[in-house]
Amino acid sequence: MITESTLRTLLDGDAAPCAMPDVLLLREYLHRGLPYGDPICLSFGETWDRVPPALAARLAETPVNAHGYQLSLYGLPRLRTALREHLATGHGLTGGDWEVAVSWTGTRHAMFDFGRLVRDGAGPGTPVVLAAGPSWDYSGVFSPLGFAVRYLPLRPEHGFQPQQEDLAEAVAKVLATPGERLAMVVINAQHNPTAVNWSEEFVAAMVDAAVEHDAAILVDDAYFGVCDAGVDATSALRVVVERAPRVPWLAVRSMGKQFGCNGWGIGSMVAAPDVLAELINRYRLHHGLMHAGPAQHAMADWLESAESTDFLTAQSFEVADIRQATVQACVEQLGHPGSAVHAGECTPYVLIEVPPAYEPEQYRAECFERTGVLVAPVWPWPYPGPESGATPLPYLRLYIAAGEKDVVEATRRMADAGLTYR
Repeated sequence: MITESTLRTLLDGDAAPCAMPDVLLLREYLHRGLPYGDPICLSFGETWDRVPPALAARLAETPVNAHGYQLSLYGLPRLRTALREHLATGHGLTGGDWEVAVSWTGTRHAMFDFGRLVRDGAGPGTPVVLAAGPSWDYSGVFSPLGFAVRYLPLRPEHGFQPQQEDLAEAVAKVLATPGERLAMVVINAQHNPTAVNWSEEFVAAMVDAAVEHDAAILVDDAYFGVCDAGVDATSALRVVVERAPRVPWLAVRSMGKQFGCNGWGIGSMVAAPDVLAELINRYRLHHGLMHAGPAQHAMADWLESAESTDFLTAQSFEVADIRQATVQACVEQLGHPGSAVHAGECTPYVLIEVPPAYEPEQYRAECFERTGVLVAPVWPWPYPGPESGATPLPYLRLYIAAGEKDVVEATRRMADAGLTYR
């Protein structure tokens, strides 16, 4: 849970708070005097306090030259080398035409630049981005660039596993819409928010659909490194490298999601060398220079050490245990039938069905008002419009990475307030 001290540090004295609904609710809760104690944030994909101490300590060991501009738009050479090895090992990449650069302003920036590159090379008509929904906020990235964002549905009756017939139908609908053209396909194989590890067969079908229609491919690998112990994470990057040599593609990976340091903005950008060169030397240069040296040095040290691998191994067991405890708490304390809790096997998310007596937003609002527990709708804010094919679902997303203690305390508060399934 986020402590009062942290909440005051992040929100007190802010004359213009973020318009994000969760931030406004937390600010109001702080001003109400925290009536139920420290809030428990199961909505944000953030903990604020889970960075490995050994990684954080490396910031104090930064060489003095790291505090100036770096001299490569591709990022610190040591970190590029470490990321290349990290990616090659994790994805089983033994060949292929790909190159890696460091992202130090977050993966959202990289996606935006890729969207600009794809838009600039687009033909006539409205370019369409196709993703699986519910999803992360792809609309917020690509709609301002002139893309229409469309979704193929992920259905509870299929355990939120994507279906090839839904993909074919979504593609056909775009092609049949006058003035629209399929311009980009988004692959998020360790899926946020459903926690489903997509099959390699489905990923291959998405890649093949993009290639068939000359559409670009975005691989959103934010949670490739966050799976339960024993889960073999499907490598969308490897499938793209093997099957899509002639369409533009970009794969982004967040180190912050793996190592609890989202605020550093450190990650990787992987693409064919010519595409990456265009992104780095043209589009990135429009809005940023070579900075974040201290964080890049610390991350390079960390990835070069066995500690990082040991941390990810331990985390995979911890996430699996918390996931199991979350399901148990929802069933035993909140009275959800097992069928109303979707555990998944990757990402730090669990989905729960909204109790039948409530509308999703009503339940979310009452939950925070009466318990100080903040949960998220399955479609995170900002919510996509109905024209996109975004299907309303009576589910909430629980972010479980804060730990088993917080999840159990949250469900206890909810049960005590009568916010149960029946």
